[in-house]
Amino acid sequence: MRRVFFVAMLAASSCAHDFTPREVNTYLSGGGSRMNFHGHSLFRSVHFEVTGDSAFANRWMRQTDAGIAVAYSDIHQARSWFGYRYGDPDDWVRAVSSLFFLRRRWHDALYAEIGTGPMWSNRRVPAATSRLNMDSQAGFGAIFFAHGRLPLHIGYRFSHISNGGLTGRNPGLEVHQIVIGARVRRLR
Repeated sequence: MRRVFFVAMLAASSCAHDFTPREVNTYLSGGGSRMNFHGHSLFRSVHFEVTGDSAFANRWMRQTDAGIAVAYSDIHQARSWFGYRYGDPDDWVRAVSSLFFLRRRWHDALYAEIGTGPMWSNRRVPAATSRLNMDSQAGFGAIFFAHGRLPLHIGYRFSHISNGGLTGRNPGLEVHQIVIGARVRRLR
């Protein structure tokens, strides 16, 4: 996990020096992790992102946008490390993530994306692990009305949330989400 973060930050710094912002997007997402030993987590998030052109990213793959995003999430999860076995109540956790991502587009109608960045929460996610995690994401989707005033993005996103071995416990969460969003503003 640490290597993935290091490679992503190296790519982000390479893309940052030639980044030209093009649009601001906002997304709403909802989903959850599967039930396991530590319980079940539900996520509701709002994402704000700036995407644009990067010569470095396009050198490796044409029609690829680079971007940065900030996401706020409400997380509903088991309060204890043991999940629901002992009747422990649920807990509501607030988290903020910042992400660097790359998004490949096909014919302005389909896209695939990958990104990573740190996530900070007011309580440990999952319970008894860490407040500081890495949020690595991959997803795909479709863009409707791509050339209209308000393009609509609908897709699927998979997130792996893990502390990368920073603490003794590192079970991680695999979160499956449905994402709906739109371009808020075109910058050029």
